[in-house]
Amino acid sequence: MSADVPTIPAAQELSRQIDPRRVLVSGSAYDESLRIWNGAAVQRPLLVVRCQTAAEVQSALLASRRHRLPVSVRGGGHDWAGRALRPGGLVIDLSTMRRVSVDPETMLATVEGGASASDVMRAAAPHELSAVTGTVGKVGITGLTLGGGYGPVNGRFGLALDNLVGAEVVLADGRLVTADATHDPELYWALRGGGGNFGVVTSMRIRLHALHWLLAGFILYPWSQARHVLSQLGTWIRTARDATATLRTTVAPNASAQREG
Repeated sequence: MSADVPTIPAAQELSRQIDPRRVLVSGSAYDESLRIWNGAAVQRPLLVVRCQTAAEVQSALLASRRHRLPVSVRGGGHDWAGRALRPGGLVIDLSTMRRVSVDPETMLATVEGGASASDVMRAAAPHELSAVTGTVGKVGITGLTLGGGYGPVNGRFGLALDNLVGAEVVLADGRLVTADATHDPELYWALRGGGGNFGVVTSMRIRLHALHWLLAGFILYPWSQARHVLSQLGTWIRTARDATATLRTTVAPNASAQREG
């Protein structure tokens, strides 16, 4: 513990329940916990709790309620707006909860709340299975899934949220519940695209898929060919075997120079 802990009642309380070295209010470990993908999002929470179990998440949430502290949850820390860090609040840091177990028979993976997309793919690959993920390995798979989950195999296997089978969730009142199609089905529905803030997902079960190979890349066309490309794209998607496509329009940095030339 740092010398600051006694002056912060919530940190003082949590340091009696959790290893004090994981209740961070200052110092190098605290500074390290604030490093997220968007370096421009500089936020200073009151304390960071590096949880390792669902029970510790429960303790952190209950402490935040007793001491009236706003809460944020950090998984992979890749939210573009830096919302993993709540200024003046309590951060529940799941980044060390990264265990992944794969059942190749049921083609399901059980994933802790801080696991990254790479963690899941590494666990699934020996079984020739794959999860629906985005395009960046360091992104937290839980945050990606709860936010929708767009990636290269959406056209074949749906969004990541379509592959959420169940979740272990700590609610705001500290209760630990299971949400799936038969237990708390409304919460299960909400987790699959309802917008967030329904609780802290400490683990989830996701559906895996047999995917022996994947070829991906970009095909770029000049804007002058847009009419032809768009007229042919629908036909190609309907007839192409085991293929999906995402259409994007962009302006290259030297596009105006090219037009003028």
